[in-house]
Order: sequence, then C-alpha cells, then structure tokens
Amino acid sequence: MVKTAGSLALLAALGALVVAGPAAAGSATGHAAATATASVYDQGFTPPTLKIKKNGAVKWVWDNANADYHTVTLNSAPKGVSIFGSRKQAVNYSFTHKFTKAGKYVIFCTLHPGNQQTIIVAK
Repeated sequence: MVKTAGSLALLAALGALVVAGPAAAGSATGHAAATATASVYDQGFTPPTLKIKKNGAVKWVWDNANADYHTVTLNSAPKGVSIFGSRKQAVNYSFTHKFTKAGKYVIFCTLHPGNQQTIIVAK
C-alpha cells in the first residue's frame, strides 16, 4: 500500500483521537472539546467533577427518566463571575453555559441542594 502525505495526516489525526479519548467527558487536554456534556438526573449530576479549558462550555442534559424537576445553578465561583442558572425542568431539556474565567465552580440544584457538581476551569 502506498501512503501519501494526506493519508499519513489522516492516520495521525485518528491516532490522536484514540489517545485523547472522548472529548465530551470534559478532558483538560489540548484535545478537549469546545463543549463538555453532563447529565442531570434524580440522584445528582454526572460526572460529579468536570475539567474544562477556559472559554469552554458545559452542556447539561436532563435524563428522560427523571421523576422530579431539577435546575443547574451556580453556587460558588471565582470572584467577579455572575450567577447563572437554568430553568426548572424534569425531562427533554438541556442548558449550556460558557466558562470564561479559570477557577473552581460549584453547581447545584436549587430544588435538591445536596445535588452538586464541581467544574474546574483550567487557564
């Protein structure tokens, strides 16, 4: 098989994807996706901790098996960050927020304050 520069570049790109793993998991590597995905469900948030890069976003998706309503609401953040939050919803909903400042963010459900998630935003 003859390998051209184009096919070598494609193989290298595919190899990088395999090594980096799924970007939606919120990896803080150079291969991180612009948007990480998290689930909102009756027992809390999954994953409980996400690591993303500055100017990355998190998209929270409500589990369609939820019996209760939930929110995604900022509980604590680096100084100067404005409070944000989703509407109250049970199923068939998603909420996305972009993180423009590095630091530690704690997210919680206003209806179930014990349900919390930590977002670590790297520089």
